[in-house]
Amino acid sequence: MATVSFKAKVSDVFSVEGELLYREVRVPVIGTRHCDMAAFRGHPRFQGLANSELFLGALKGTLEGMGVNVGGKLRLDSLPPGVAVDDTGFLAVVTIEVGPDADWRVR
Repeated sequence: MATVSFKAKVSDVFSVEGELLYREVRVPVIGTRHCDMAAFRGHPRFQGLANSELFLGALKGTLEGMGVNVGGKLRLDSLPPGVAVDDTGFLAVVTIEVGPDADWRVR
């Protein structure tokens, strides 16, 4: 399975009263350095795009179709399907699995 992974700092969001509302991580602009390119070259939908200039745009469309706002934030209490966050260390490791039925076309 093709994966996209990156490290990010976990931020706590508090209410006006000072209670913790939720935790979130910032999603960077995704590049090929975040991708397992060998897996994307064997992916049924991305194999023809993996080495082209169209790959990053197709990947951005796929991630936004999965519910991941590239350049935005992910709430840790309501993660989209296919997204896993390991926040045990100083930096959280966010792993996004792109399934074989993933599509980059906007609907």
